[in-house]
Amino acid sequence: MRSGVFIISLAALLGGGCATTGPGGGTFLDRYSGSRQLAQAETMLKEGDSPGAAHALEAVCNAPAVAGVTDEALFRLALLTLKSKPGSAQAQQLLKRLKKEYPGSQWTALAAPVADLANSLEEQRRQNRVLRGSNQALSREITELNQRLEQLKTLDQELEKKAR
Repeated sequence: MRSGVFIISLAALLGGGCATTGPGGGTFLDRYSGSRQLAQAETMLKEGDSPGAAHALEAVCNAPAVAGVTDEALFRLALLTLKSKPGSAQAQQLLKRLKKEYPGSQWTALAAPVADLANSLEEQRRQNRVLRGSNQALSREITELNQRLEQLKTLDQELEKKAR
């Protein structure tokens, strides 16, 4: 009798991945695995192993979605990506994914100003490219005008010599 209850309880716990932790929460095993990888990433960050932490966070983000785990991993991975490549498109995609998949998450609220800064950085870079192009065009125009001025000076000197 006892062994039967134990087997039924064990079967209910392991249930073949049917039990979930809520909407978009993944299975119990997904939550446990994701939480463990997230904790490992935090430890790696504390130890200064950013590439290792990024790899662990990517694994969490690519695994089945688990609310409370995947959203934090997305946020932390976006920050790591921004640290190594400010304004990177990958970081912006991670922040967009966080906002889309976890709109009510505390990590989404924290990510909003970060996303705004990343977007403004990208806008500044775009403006710099435009201004750099304008600057080059103006430099060419100045060079051309200086050449024409020199030609006019030469022509004026030739006309003075002919007039004498």
